[in-house]
Amino acid sequence: MMSYEKWRDAIVGAVRNIASRSFQEEAWFPGGSIVSSPDEVYLVLMEDSTFDLFFDTYGKQFTPQQVQAWQDLRSLLTAYYDKLPAHPDAHQVLNDPAWDLVRQSASQFVRVFKQLDDLPIGSSPS
Repeated sequence: MMSYEKWRDAIVGAVRNIASRSFQEEAWFPGGSIVSSPDEVYLVLMEDSTFDLFFDTYGKQFTPQQVQAWQDLRSLLTAYYDKLPAHPDAHQVLNDPAWDLVRQSASQFVRVFKQLDDLPIGSSPS
């Protein structure tokens, strides 16, 4: 099993792609230097990064803010993907107000999971 830090960083990286409209504009359409899709950002997080297993393994160590951000993102993301057709139109997803809520939740997730990295050693979040 990979270390906590490496696993967390993989998850935060996957969530960053969900949070980033600019990543999506670059990756979801022809001509960009990155190739991805609405389906792929979901699968990278949920399957490749084993999002739920990470929570099951380390969730008891999370701060209350991290637990809330995790649950919010999981709920919004799953609800959104459960309603998508088999081959979603990237333009529609990108401009969907419901997807914007997922992006906002993902941004919050990144903030609360990365804030501990910004603290001096020995400090605790306030």
